[in-house]
Amino acid sequence: MEINVVKANGKTEPFSEEKLRASIRRAGIDTQIENDVVEQIKAGLYENIKTSEIYGQIRQFLGRSPQPMGGSKYSLKQAIMQLGPTGYPFEDFIAEVLEAEGFKTKVRVVLQGKCITHEIDVVAEKEGKKIMVEAKFHNLPGTRTDVHVPLYTKARFDDLREGNELTDALLVTNTKMTEDAIAFANCVGIKLLSWSYPEGESLRELIEKWNIHPITQLDSLSVSQKQQLLQNHCVLCKDIKPDALRILALPENKTKEILEEAEYISNKKS
Repeated sequence: MEINVVKANGKTEPFSEEKLRASIRRAGIDTQIENDVVEQIKAGLYENIKTSEIYGQIRQFLGRSPQPMGGSKYSLKQAIMQLGPTGYPFEDFIAEVLEAEGFKTKVRVVLQGKCITHEIDVVAEKEGKKIMVEAKFHNLPGTRTDVHVPLYTKARFDDLREGNELTDALLVTNTKMTEDAIAFANCVGIKLLSWSYPEGESLRELIEKWNIHPITQLDSLSVSQKQQLLQNHCVLCKDIKPDALRILALPENKTKEILEEAEYISNKKS
């Protein structure tokens, strides 16, 4: 019997064991634990169960499993949404992703346009290209970036292009984009990078490709501790070192716990 699930945007779709397994596998979970998780989730399914409830059940199960830190690694999408409430940590994070792709980046750059002055989230340069990056951050699941965002991105790019030798505009978001947003951006030549677009080179896939994980994935840190580190521009798990943690004034055993979890998440083979 087909069971429907309710996504964060309120829409329903049939439950997919294949999708569930793929999401668990991406977190580096062992096959036996993956099978156990899937069997437990399938046993508790009911019509119109929310995907957020399924996510919570998986996190709980992994936390009690022989691979308890797997729950942290499974939380990537939700962790990206915790980079708020301001968009600054997300801008820093996107700069790190682009650096991994070989770009030199600067964040929050003020540029003079033909008409007005603009603050650009990220400017990225590589091989003769100078890209204006608009980073659109959302902290609510199910939110989509609609057409007005590529509209104003195009207007800003047109104002700045000639006087600043910009070659391209790139719109990045941590959620999905509406069909109109994608159609308009493609029509006017704005490059797009969203959670699941373009296929094969989406934001999620680039994060996994370069193993760039935000510190908000760490269960060993409290929300306030994460914010404190983000305010000090410590954005990635791989940047969690004893020196970076000194501002938190933690006991030695807690520091060790955080370092171990950060190393686990940053390890591709985990």
